[in-house]
Amino acid sequence: MDLANGTTVKEFILLGFGVEQQKRFLLLIFFTILYMLTLAENITIITLVRVDTRLARLPMYILLSNFSWMEMCYVTTTVPRMLYDLAFPHGVISFQACFLQFYVFFTLGSTECFFLSAMALDRYLAICHPLRYPQMMSQKSCYSLVALCWVLGSSAYIGPVTVISRLSFCGPNIIDHFVCDSGPLLNLACPPRENAPIVYLFVMNVLVILGSFVFIVLSYGVVILTLMKSSSQGSPRKAFSTVFFHLVVVTLFYGSAGGMYVTPSGEGHSQVAKVVTTFYTTITPFLNPLIYCLRNDQMELVNGTTVQEFILLGFGIEQQKRFLLLIFFTVLYMLTLVENITIITVVRVDTRLARLPMYILLSNFSWLEMCYVTTTVPRMLYDLAFPHGVISFQACFFQFYIFFSLGCTECFFLSAMALDRYLAICHPLQYPKIMSKETCYALITATWTIGFSGYIVPVTLISRLSFCGPNIIDHFVCDPGPILSLACPPLDNIPLVWQFSMNVLVILGE
Repeated sequence: MDLANGTTVKEFILLGFGVEQQKRFLLLIFFTILYMLTLAENITIITLVRVDTRLARLPMYILLSNFSWMEMCYVTTTVPRMLYDLAFPHGVISFQACFLQFYVFFTLGSTECFFLSAMALDRYLAICHPLRYPQMMSQKSCYSLVALCWVLGSSAYIGPVTVISRLSFCGPNIIDHFVCDSGPLLNLACPPRENAPIVYLFVMNVLVILGSFVFIVLSYGVVILTLMKSSSQGSPRKAFSTVFFHLVVVTLFYGSAGGMYVTPSGEGHSQVAKVVTTFYTTITPFLNPLIYCLRNDQMELVNGTTVQEFILLGFGIEQQKRFLLLIFFTVLYMLTLVENITIITVVRVDTRLARLPMYILLSNFSWLEMCYVTTTVPRMLYDLAFPHGVISFQACFFQFYIFFSLGCTECFFLSAMALDRYLAICHPLQYPKIMSKETCYALITATWTIGFSGYIVPVTLISRLSFCGPNIIDHFVCDPGPILSLACPPLDNIPLVWQFSMNVLVILGE
């Protein structure tokens, strides 16, 4: 069956963003951080719902956790390939891989449409039929609805993708995009081009995108009318807030995707298409978890925690010694910053050093060290100068996460520098090819990504423990040991085991 339709193209070339190397590097850093944060946000939501038995039984949060999993799959369909092409800009992708990405990309996009419809239905039943809601939206019904969303999403575009893949591709193979999208692929099909694939794709876009959008608008329209008619005793303000944030997510997704796929793609709009596709494949998945959970009271303090702040005891010494320590650590901190800034500056201004992998790694390591000391030392200096030691619950766990993430990243950087020296000394002839500048930056990106993703789950699990008693931490930093000692019994062993496992994997493994 291969090439029976006259197709001679074996691979496509993705042009990507078409920018020079320096801008490609900036985009690589930006989208890597954005991708990492998107994964972290969605993993956090899934973890919170799974570890909290009350949330795990609520239909809205069952849907939300599955939506978060779908968002992680959605961004992973396009972003890793985009990052790869930014690091290694040859852009070659096989015919089969291109159409696989096309299918998965559209499948997950349509699945998102169905999930947004399911969440709209859940809010409609909860607000407009509150007495029948527990029966109609039981846990079993909710999981059936989740399964239906995945089945409908997976089956919607099998036909269009199959039909388009059977067109004849015998001429140009350059796709002016960073993803295998329908418009650029149809533009490459050789004449005579049948109208059936275009009509098929258009009809599916109308059915999936417009159909789900109309259902969502009608559902939330009825919900808003119900809330407007309800009395103030029903406290509609909270329900209005929930509906408002759901509508923001719907607007972000359909506002960008609708204009691209409900109407047939026109030619000459490749740059606009890239911007719009970038928005709904990277920016929207990053914003969705923040919109859903940032103002959601049920996601906060649901575990019985009454502690709103901690008190860091610091070094526990008298005022005179505190003043001496303040002077000493201030000077030490300033010298540390100056040393690392000097290394970064020397590497940046010397073009010869800036091309050597060892110094690229060293300058990034210096930047990491500056971030690392800044996570703890300024707060320590503040507490030495003003010894009240009060730190909010959220700020404490944020410092805990950043402190361990940067420590984890330092472990991986040291491993990367050891690998660089091993290749340079043990394989000197192959070293320039293996450790090219692109490989070096890809290694740095991987190091930051793995470092910041390693402790997301342990920190999240520890933050979900119950803190209802003492709030005094006998330390100058929010460290897991003192924090765990403050958790109220019964103490779940899962956070401790996970924290220990990560320490063993990261520190001993490196």
